[in-house]
Formats: sequence, C-alpha cells, structure tokens
Amino acid sequence: MNTLAQTFQAPPANIIKSSVHRDLVVVAVVTLLTFVLSSLLELNEWIEALTVPHERYQIDELPLTILAMAVALAWFSWRRSRQAVEQVTLRLAAQQALMDSEEQYRTLFMENLSGNLLATTTGQVKLANPMAARLLGFGTAGELNGHKLGEFYAESDLWETHRDRLLRGDKIELPMLQLRNRDGVPVQVVAKLSARLSPSREPELHVYVTDITEVTLMQSELAGALEENRRLSQRSMQVQEEERRNLARELHDELGQSLNAIKVDAVTIRDNSVALPEIHRGALSIIEVSSQVYDVVRSLMQRLRPVALDELGLRSAVQYSVEQWQRRHAGVRCTFSADGELDDLDEHTNITLYRLVQECLTNVAKHADATKVTVSMTRVANEIRFSFSDNGKGFDPSQRRRGLGLVGLRERVEALAGHFELDSAPGRGVQVKAVIPAKAKK
Repeated sequence: MNTLAQTFQAPPANIIKSSVHRDLVVVAVVTLLTFVLSSLLELNEWIEALTVPHERYQIDELPLTILAMAVALAWFSWRRSRQAVEQVTLRLAAQQALMDSEEQYRTLFMENLSGNLLATTTGQVKLANPMAARLLGFGTAGELNGHKLGEFYAESDLWETHRDRLLRGDKIELPMLQLRNRDGVPVQVVAKLSARLSPSREPELHVYVTDITEVTLMQSELAGALEENRRLSQRSMQVQEEERRNLARELHDELGQSLNAIKVDAVTIRDNSVALPEIHRGALSIIEVSSQVYDVVRSLMQRLRPVALDELGLRSAVQYSVEQWQRRHAGVRCTFSADGELDDLDEHTNITLYRLVQECLTNVAKHADATKVTVSMTRVANEIRFSFSDNGKGFDPSQRRRGLGLVGLRERVEALAGHFELDSAPGRGVQVKAVIPAKAKK
C-alpha cells in the first residue's frame, strides 16, 4: 500500500508537461517538413491547377477551409486533453483519499483497545481485530474468522435473542455481558451490537466489546472489603456501647453509692453539730458538693448509657432526652414526633437512633445558632425513617471539614444496612435523614 501511495503522490503535471513539449516539437517538425516538401514539389501550384477548372464550384476555397478545420480540430483536441488531465488528476486525488481513508480505518480497527468484530447475519465472524482475538483467547485475528458468535456466549439462548433483535433493526447496548473465551474461561464485557449494510450492500453484524473482567473483579473485592469494614465498624460500635454500659454501671454502683454514703454522713454530722458552727458549715458544704457531684455523675451516666432506653423504650427515652436538652437550651424550640411501633426494636437499632438524636442536638448546641429544631421518627412497614432539621446558619459540606460526629452517624447507620443523607448550605440550616431496617428484639 505504501508503494502505491508513493506512486500516486507523484505529481501527474510533470508527466503531462513533458508529453506536451514532445508533441509540440513533433508538430513543428511535421509543419517544417510539409513546407519544404511543398516548396520542392510545388504542391500549391499543382493543387491550383486542379482547382482552377472547377472555380465555379468554389473548390479553390477548399484549402483555407481545411486549414480552418485543422485549427479547430487542434483547439478541440487541446480542450479534450485538458479535461482529461483534470479528470485524471481528480481520480488520482480521490483514489489517494480513498487509500488514506482505508489506511485510517484499518489503523482504527486494528489498533483499537476494544474488540471489534464483523459477522454475517448468521453470526459467522468475517473480520476481527487483534484485541477481539486476545479477548476471546485466540493468538491472531485471522484464527477467529469463521467462528460463530454464539460459541462465545455464556448463554446460547441469549445470542439467539440478540440476533433476532439485530435482524429487526434494533441496536443493543449492554453494560455487562457474560462471554467465554475458546478455553471456556468467563469474560465480562461491555458490549454494543448493531446491524448495517456493508459497502457491497450486504447486511452484516457489528459487535464492539470491551473487557471489564478485571474491573468487575476489583468491584467484587472492593464490595467484600467494604462489607468487612462495615462488620468491623459495627463490632467496634458494639464494643464501645458495651464499655459505655459497663462504665455507667460502675459509676452508678461505685461512685453513686459512695457519694450517697458521703451525703448521709454529712447529713448526720450537720444534724449533730448545731452547737458547733464551723463543723455545721463544713457539713453543709459537703452535702452541697456531694449533690453537685452526684448530678454530674448522673449526667455522665445518662450520656454514657441512657437508663430510660432500657427501662422505658426508644420513644420515651428520646422524648426524655429532648426535654432535658430543651431545659438546658431554653432559647431553642425543639419539637419531637414519633409514629408507629418503636418499642420492639433490637438493641443496635435502638442505640443507633438514640445516638442520632443525641449527636444532632449536640451539634445544634455547639455550632448551629438555631432557634427551631425538629426531630421525627416514623416506622413504615419494615423500616425506620429518621428526620432532623434546624434553621441554623448551616455550612457547606463540600468545603467545611466535617467532624467525627457526623462521620460516626453515617457509619452507625450504614453498619445496620441503612441509608444516611446530610443536606446543608450556608444560611439554610441542616437537614439529616436516615432510613434503617426495622429489626425486632431477639
């Protein structure tokens, strides 16, 4: 092909130009020889002697007419030759363009990173590129010719379905198609199939496939790793909640009882030291301090492990938590609503929903500057829908670095196979939504 291209690229004008010069030289030589011969043989006098007797027929005008005809024929020949040169030039240019187009098509077809196949309407491969051959387990593209496309389908019935659709004029695009190479090894591909007419006006099938086997394998491994991380996260949260429960119990059993004992002893000292003012004042101070410490301990126990959650259930525990928060933040109007059965959920679902409310209210107190907060929980069929919103200053989730609290909320929800959404913008408050599968107590 390169040799032909070099031949066609040579400018035809040079060849034509040299041919014209040669022809002009021949014409000049013939003209000169004619003049010499006519002079030697006195042809003009001989012709005149022949035509004079027939002058009444204007035969003597014949030489000039023949000369005019010769000049006209010469001009006609020159025009025809010029048109022929133009046509030849155009044909050569068109042929060169066709060769360039074929070379470009061949390069695109053969060097494409996707597998390309042309097949008859029965599915017999006529042409394939090297990538298609490698994808289907062949050494060269030529080895693939003659094989049926249905041989490489993992489901033979699916090929017949695709073929019928293609013959009806449909185009098929598949995000994933299961194939098998010549050795029977599964191959995952993205495929596009279509039917069209070949340059010879015969119907043929075009198949484009891209190997995604490694991508699919990586996705599977990634999904497994994510599932493993989710289980580890859930287990970590379970351990954390167990530690919180144990710590709350220790605070209640040890520190709580010790504080009560100190307070009882201080009350006894107070009652028996009326005559001793200094001891009486000391006893009163001990009672006051022990009461304050006990309140702090009770608050810590409530945050570590809400007793109401175990004793009263989720709805009452959240209601109590919201009321306690409202007392500490009187400038914010907090509304809580709950619909459906919420008191028969398992331990993990209960504590996750409770922590959602707790963390959202904590963020409002720390960052939001809000005046209105709404919290709702609704059970619909086999899922719990949680919703939180405030009218605070909000933030841009894509710009601001989110704290560990929000990350922890997402992990808690996703660990239970739930869905978590956070929506916020500067000046537009914060909206948190979560959907968690409802699991009953075991």
